[in-house]
Amino acid sequence: MIREAIRAIALKGVVNRQTGTIRGTSKVTGYVAKIHSDESDELFGTIDVQEYADWAVSESEDAKIGYHEGVLLTAIQGDRQGYIIIPKLYSDVLVSKDPETGNEYVTMFSHVDLIQLDSHDKISVGVREREEYKPDDEDAPDIHELKLTGVQTNTTYTKDSISTGVQGKDSNNKVSQTIDSTQIAQIIGDNKTSSVMNQDGLSVEHDETKLDLNDNEATLSKGGSKVKVTNGTTYIGDDQNTDDAVLGQELASILSDLVGYLGQMMTPTMMGPQAPTNVLPSFISLKAKIQAFAKGHTGFLTKKVQIQK
Repeated sequence: MIREAIRAIALKGVVNRQTGTIRGTSKVTGYVAKIHSDESDELFGTIDVQEYADWAVSESEDAKIGYHEGVLLTAIQGDRQGYIIIPKLYSDVLVSKDPETGNEYVTMFSHVDLIQLDSHDKISVGVREREEYKPDDEDAPDIHELKLTGVQTNTTYTKDSISTGVQGKDSNNKVSQTIDSTQIAQIIGDNKTSSVMNQDGLSVEHDETKLDLNDNEATLSKGGSKVKVTNGTTYIGDDQNTDDAVLGQELASILSDLVGYLGQMMTPTMMGPQAPTNVLPSFISLKAKIQAFAKGHTGFLTKKVQIQK
């Protein structure tokens, strides 16, 4: 009783009798009534908060009750650096007061318009899965002792790069990406699929297949086979020891004419020039076959490979 009496005497005038808290340290709940965004305003970078309360007396525009003006959002008023949260107008906020300086500042937000993280060195954001907490099991580990499952995501920002990683339950199910001022690099799985993109071009690899794009050419390769495209020329198979391709329809026309000329050959005989009767039917049959090939994608003509004239 003596201790309580001494305490009551010591805190007289310091403790709010209605709330039981030390004066100047209580927290109030209200909504954002105004955001000071005018740089010429001395309250620039702060907000006004109107308390939620039922007042026994009516208020006026000149004498607002429960109105907190110039509530701080950051350590430095009007600062555009560091950690900044700007709440949404009319959203709910919780305001605390520093008993020494009397400054009021926002500690909790219901809705925000801007969240800024401006670091001097590094920012790391991630999620790591842990084993389920079992509050009914006395032998189970405490919540801060739960083991990691390995499933996680993480993004790290530095002054010159951004690195992102995603790891699934299977150790092979993972994706990583790195972005810097020169390129974007991605790796999927155990480096089985990867890509690099920069100003010089794009390179994509999957197992033994590779695609390269640059200012001069596009190349698709698989093992020992390659398709290379440059401005005006396409190489199939490889770009070394190559030969010119033929035009199917042109070749069919030439072969048809050649067989026709051969069928017109005459052999001198005692009875005068005679056509070679033993091969003439073959020439006629061959010419008919060539003409049939030229009409459709059969025989030596195919639609699977097209070459521009």
